Amino acid sequence: MVYIWQNDEIGAVFEKALVAAAARGVEVRLVVDAVGSFDLPSGVLSALSRAGVFVYTHHRLRFLRWGWFRYLIRRNHRKIIIVDNRVAFTGGFNLMRQCSQKFYGDRRWLDIMVETRLPHLIAELQQQFRDACRRARHEKWAMRLLTRSGNRVIVCGGRRTVTYSMSRWLKRRLRHAREHIVIAVPYFIPYGFFWRILAKKIRQGVRVEIILSEVSDLPWIDAISFAMARRLRKKGAQVYLYRGVGKEPRFSHTKLFRIDGWAGTGSANYDYRSMVLNLDTLLFFRSAPAGWNSAYAAMRSGSRAAVDTDLRGGLRAWLLWPFRWLL
Repeated sequence: MVYIWQNDEIGAVFEKALVAAAARGVEVRLVVDAVGSFDLPSGVLSALSRAGVFVYTHHRLRFLRWGWFRYLIRRNHRKIIIVDNRVAFTGGFNLMRQCSQKFYGDRRWLDIMVETRLPHLIAELQQQFRDACRRARHEKWAMRLLTRSGNRVIVCGGRRTVTYSMSRWLKRRLRHAREHIVIAVPYFIPYGFFWRILAKKIRQGVRVEIILSEVSDLPWIDAISFAMARRLRKKGAQVYLYRGVGKEPRFSHTKLFRIDGWAGTGSANYDYRSMVLNLDTLLFFRSAPAGWNSAYAAMRSGSRAAVDTDLRGGLRAWLLWPFRWLL
């Protein structure tokens, strides 16, 4: 399951691997998002289908149907790979050359993926995968599901894994934060409670740390993110801009969260789209795994403290401000 699948060197590697697996008799299921993979030639998916791969396209593009516009802003942003029900991966990686050092060099996107062999965690990711397949069938009964994200955060505590409503669980954790909040995302557009709670926690003396990418693949979204981060910086938040350690700036697509002792990652950003509109995945751990700490250290080492002049959204932010909840 992937949001962006591009018809490039990386896409070809995965296409070949899936075709070979289907030829071996492996049951292969693929879910792609029609909006995220808009420029993927239809011939690629047709070839996979002919090879025996079950292909699901979330929110197929049907321009001549008025109902299609209801689903345009609701996308499948999840990235999940499950192999033989024994190992699973989830996080922020898409299938494109920008995520590959071999094909994109040192400027490849900074990102993170979780690998797990825990049966109870794999079972929860399987449930999210099945849910997305049901929604992508586009049968009459399934179309209603496309207007309800039903996102659930997967909470891992020792040998036990439970799920909760993503929005409600994050609200509860943020409300009870006492020491430290870290939000490292490429797209930072908090709304409603998620904006007010950060301002409130700053007043209460909680250290709020926001890490954004200095460069972006979506400059218009950057403008809104910087403008909102600038407002929080004036209230006392610590804002950092990641650019990497090389001469040229590197885009960070990483999603990392920390709320006191809880550490999280996945495909969700800190915005209305991830919490309500899109299908997204978010894992939270009671204590930060070693990989989470190393990813956080890599982001901080390649970041610098932002100043007000760095965070000016300009005309773009002014124009998009009324529509920020849709971005």
